[in-house]
Amino acid sequence: MKRKTRIISAMAAMVAALAIAVALAGCGSTTPAEAPSTIYPESSPTAGAAALKAYLNDAKSVLSDVGTTAASLPDAVAGVSSKPDDTWSTTATSLQDISTQLGDEATALAALQPPEALQPIQDAVVTGIEGAQSAVDKLAAALDKGVETSETAKAEIQSKVDSLQSQLQGLSEQLSSALGGLAN
Repeated sequence: MKRKTRIISAMAAMVAALAIAVALAGCGSTTPAEAPSTIYPESSPTAGAAALKAYLNDAKSVLSDVGTTAASLPDAVAGVSSKPDDTWSTTATSLQDISTQLGDEATALAALQPPEALQPIQDAVVTGIEGAQSAVDKLAAALDKGVETSETAKAEIQSKVDSLQSQLQGLSEQLSSALGGLAN
């Protein structure tokens, strides 16, 4: 699992760096660039700038929500005991709520249509959020069953949550950095 997370993180970082380079390379061009493909209306250069600003604001809002959701992970598992009991089902319910939020946030981010250069970064972030959502679902299901295994021991639960929180924050930071490059 850790190897898969490292591979996904490395791929996302590589895609982010490539997309930022492509976006920045277009910034100094004297030839008119193709208008960004967004869901925001753009009928003139002024409208195109307004559309980009609207996209940036919407994407930053979704990323803020992802950050808030990621920050709630440690609290969701804070009271879990080391052996199966009622705290496991309570924690499972909290994790299922977080999974739903992550799904909603991934859907909201995927619905945005960024400038072409940002599409690979946005897609990688959406995929990463969906991967984290799946991991949260699996952890919630294991806790809900109430069967202690090496995967559901308290220390392992905390380790998984810490890893997921770090992964989500890293994904948000990658897209935020790319968005910051476009805003300048």
